[in-house]
Amino acid sequence: MAIAYPSIYSLSRKMDRGHRKISRRNGFRFYAGAATDLTAESTLGAVRGSAAVDPHLLFSTRGVDSRPYDREVIYLGLLIGQLFLAAVMSPVWRGGAFQTTLGFAKVLVVVIILTVTVNTPKRLRLLITIQAASVAVIAAVTAWYGHLRVGRLEGMRGGSYSNPNDLALAIVISLPLCFALLFLCRRRLWKAVWAIAMLAMAYAVLLTGSRGGFLSLIVVVAFCLWEFGIRGRQRYLFVLVGLAGAILWLSSSGMLAGRLKGTFNSEEDVASAYGSAQARQDLFWHSVDVTKRHPLFGVGPGNFQVLSGDWHVTHNAFTEMSSEGGVPAFILYVSILWLGFKNVRAAKLAGMQKEIATLAGGLQASLAGYVVGSIFASTAYEFFPYFLVAYSTSLFLISKKSAFRMKLRKSGEQTTTEEELLPNAVKSELAWHSY
Repeated sequence: MAIAYPSIYSLSRKMDRGHRKISRRNGFRFYAGAATDLTAESTLGAVRGSAAVDPHLLFSTRGVDSRPYDREVIYLGLLIGQLFLAAVMSPVWRGGAFQTTLGFAKVLVVVIILTVTVNTPKRLRLLITIQAASVAVIAAVTAWYGHLRVGRLEGMRGGSYSNPNDLALAIVISLPLCFALLFLCRRRLWKAVWAIAMLAMAYAVLLTGSRGGFLSLIVVVAFCLWEFGIRGRQRYLFVLVGLAGAILWLSSSGMLAGRLKGTFNSEEDVASAYGSAQARQDLFWHSVDVTKRHPLFGVGPGNFQVLSGDWHVTHNAFTEMSSEGGVPAFILYVSILWLGFKNVRAAKLAGMQKEIATLAGGLQASLAGYVVGSIFASTAYEFFPYFLVAYSTSLFLISKKSAFRMKLRKSGEQTTTEEELLPNAVKSELAWHSY
């Protein structure tokens, strides 16, 4: 279901004042190429295929931006380290756990490249546009493909999103980004394009029959209405969203409605909804029990399905991390997501531009949708949540620079430090953001 990305440009290096620096432009081209493919496997292939991705990249971020390391990037590195320890200490299958961790570790390289190269609003908006447009096309094509078959909508080919629940979550977290881009567009044609794209995405989510995806969709819509409808004083959005929701609900096949009814009533079971709900409840408590028995290192990444008895995952990203990586991995995982929310909040406080505030609202809704959806899906090792957090990091740093420049113009001082000119609410955020 992934869209083929452009050829990956190799990263160039240059010397500047005795420090090696990565070309931001080529690094940005690398990430832009990888971002248009939503499957983890293809992203890993892009990283492997880039000739310039070497160990030097991991130690060059301080030289590029002359700023402390971002705390969420450090936490991600610590999380990967904890997972490697969990793989070594695994009582189940060390080889499989090591391979799972090795594949997941590639996300650190991409996140570092993103936070280093995406340093302007134009670049961040371009990346978000690429992701949102790619998911919109995928949703539209998949929805059309779904009418040719019977049953729940799923990806058109094998991969990370061949599962209807994973497909629904991937679509939901990109929908607020479309919302933000709609309000940033000036031409009515592009506004109409993004509106149609959001309708196709919401329709595809309903066709998947994913209950977790539906709950995430509700949360995302609520956040968007609050941010753009109430705070943005666009009250007409409530009417438009209500009408669109009613039409899409009636136009869907009724699979989702049947699965919602069958969740708590075995007599109205549709597509094994009741049995699936009971099985997931059992898996949840089993994963909690595994966490209690292996609190420090878990059973190793990817090994819970071996202990489940029928090769099922936890269907909960939080217990997936705690049962397979231990409580330390769970704490680091939650901390990374929490820092994403704090980045968005700080960007709103520091941002004095409409573009920054609008993107911050969209990212906040996407993060909220992911947190809700990940309660019902094993997505702890997927790349997209960490990309969202990396987007929030770039947005915060961009808003910080923007606020500094505007304050500097007003003050007329040339020697004032950046932190002294920031709003007081933002100064408190700097204490936690970086080292």
